[in-house]
Amino acid sequence: MGTDFERALFAQQLEEVLTLPEARRWTLERDESVPLQVFVVTHPLSNPMELFKARLRWRDLMKAPSLKFIDMTTGADNNPAAWPKCFGFRPGSLDACLPWTEEGHGLHPEWANSAANAFPQVEAPVQFALLHLQSSLDNSYQGRGP
Repeated sequence: MGTDFERALFAQQLEEVLTLPEARRWTLERDESVPLQVFVVTHPLSNPMELFKARLRWRDLMKAPSLKFIDMTTGADNNPAAWPKCFGFRPGSLDACLPWTEEGHGLHPEWANSAANAFPQVEAPVQFALLHLQSSLDNSYQGRGP
């Protein structure tokens, strides 16, 4: 997955996000066998003891990434209890219906032609996704999925 350019840019962006103030709350982990993928362990600002492991995976680095939450004990991506309850996150459906996720665009193909919901052209897609994920946790967290 991904061109040589995308893989190099992805690696560079991962290094750059570590300099962000928010990165003090993140543990990032890569699986080199999936080039455009990163796991992040983070928590909502309101509950630092409530850890969530998210997987962000890009098919195309300039498009919306797939977002899944991972069970930290089993590594499975199909446990609703691994998902936080936040605006747009749907633990029962194991997806996020948000304009910055691949799943959201899969559910709403009309977003591609919407000024408000089209995925924007961003210079740093890894940073964009990580900051949106953190913002969701910090601003709309209401507990764990069922």
